Amino acid sequence: MPVLSESVVTTLRSSLTGPVYARGDDGYQAEIDGFNSLSPMAPDYVVGAATPEDVQLAVRFAADHDLEVVVQATGHGSYRPVRDGLLIRTQRLDAVLVDPEARTVTVGCGAQWMGILPALAEHGLTAVTGSSPSVSAVGLTLGGGAGPLSRTLGWAADRAVSYRVVIADGSVIGVSADEHPDLFWALKGGKVGLGVVTEMTLEALPIAVVYGGGLFFEQEHIEAVHRAWLDWTATLPEEANTSIAILRLPPVGVPEPLAGRTLAHLRFAWVEPGVDAEQLAERGEAYLATMRGVAPVYLDGVGVLPTHEVGTIHAEPFGPLPVWERGEFLDQIDQDFVSAILEHSGADADSPMANVETRFLGGALGREPDLPSAIGGRSAAFSLLAIAAVIPGLNDHLLPTSGPALFDAVSRYAHREVNYNWAGHPSPEVFDRLWPKETARKLTQVRAQYDPRGIFAFGN
Repeated sequence: MPVLSESVVTTLRSSLTGPVYARGDDGYQAEIDGFNSLSPMAPDYVVGAATPEDVQLAVRFAADHDLEVVVQATGHGSYRPVRDGLLIRTQRLDAVLVDPEARTVTVGCGAQWMGILPALAEHGLTAVTGSSPSVSAVGLTLGGGAGPLSRTLGWAADRAVSYRVVIADGSVIGVSADEHPDLFWALKGGKVGLGVVTEMTLEALPIAVVYGGGLFFEQEHIEAVHRAWLDWTATLPEEANTSIAILRLPPVGVPEPLAGRTLAHLRFAWVEPGVDAEQLAERGEAYLATMRGVAPVYLDGVGVLPTHEVGTIHAEPFGPLPVWERGEFLDQIDQDFVSAILEHSGADADSPMANVETRFLGGALGREPDLPSAIGGRSAAFSLLAIAAVIPGLNDHLLPTSGPALFDAVSRYAHREVNYNWAGHPSPEVFDRLWPKETARKLTQVRAQYDPRGIFAFGN
C-alpha cells in the first residue's frame, strides 16, 4: 500500500465525527475488536463511523489513496483476513425508526436485532431476524438472512424495501425496486463488493407472539433425539421451524443447569400470524409432543414467546469469543447423515465443537419472491453449522483435523450452493459455490458497474 503522511491522516481525522486510528495507535485494537476475537484483523487504518457522512468521507479517502475497504458492524462475519487497507466500523450507526402505519422499520447499518425487535414489538410488529440477537440486521440481510422463523416467513432480504448506499466514488444513492434496481437485486444476497449500506428499510410483520423455545436432552439421549428429529421433520408443515444441536457447554459462563454438560438442544418455533396465544400454543404443542415423547426432557424452555425474544430460541452467546466456524447447505439427509454427525461430534466423540447444529430449511425459504434476489442456497433442504470456542492448549490442536473430518463425512449431502452467511471465510472452492453461476455472473457485472476499481473487498 502507499505510505501516507501523518498530515494526510490528520486531515481525515479532522473531517470526521468519529475516530480514526492507524495501526499502532492507542485505541486501534479496541476499535477493530468484534464478536470473533480470533478474526485476523490488522488494517492499516480503521474509521469508527459516527455518521453516514463519515462513511462517505472514509470511502473517498480510501479511493484517493488506493486503499481496499472492508466494512464491519458487529464482527460476527469476520473470517476474511484483513492485513492492510481501511476498515470502516459501523456499530455507532444504530438508529431504529419504526413506521407502524407503513409497517416498515428503517435501521442504521450498525443496528442489532436486540435493539430492533423491541422497537417493533411496541407496535405489535416483528421482522425476519437471525438466530443471534447481537448480529447486525444489515450484515445478516446482505447475505440473505435466515433465522428461527424463516421456514414460515422466508429470507430477511426478501423483505427489503430500500437501501441507502455509499458507492465506490463516495456518492450516496437510494436503492430500491425503482432506483438502481440492478444494485437492489444484488444487495439482496450478494453480500460483498457492492458498496457500504448506511441505512436499510425492511417490511415489518404484524406478529406479536410465537410458540417457541428450546428443549434440552441429556447426553445419553443425543442419538435417539437426533434420529427421531430427522424423521419428525418430514411431518412438519410450514408453520413449524426447527433445528437440533449437540452442545458442549463450558463449566463457567452459562446457567448452572447447563454448565459443563453435553446436551442435545432442540430449537422450535410455531409461527401462525393472526392466531391468538392460546391457539398458537395448542397447535404448536400438538407437533412438539412427538419429540417430548422420545426421551425425558432435561430442561424445557418452550412456551408462548413475544417476538422480541426470538433470540432466546437458539440461546447463542454474546461475544467477544474466539470462534472457529464452518457451515454447509445440504440436500435431503438421512439416518446415515445422523450417524456421521454422531461419530464426529456425538456424546462419545473427542470433539472440540461447542455447537453442531442441523437446521431444517425449506418452506418459505425455498420459494422465489415476487422481486428476484441474489440469494444463494434458496433450494437447500437442511443446513449444518459447526462452531468451536477455541481454547489454546485445550482444544485448538483438534481443529485442523476434527473440523475437516466432520464436513468430509457429510460431503455427499452437500447442496450445489452454500449461503454466504454460513460459509465463514470461504476458500476459493467454496466461493465458487456461493451463488448459482448465472447469479455470480450478474453480480460480477453489478460490482464492476458500481465499483469499477475494486475498492470494496470481496472473495477470499
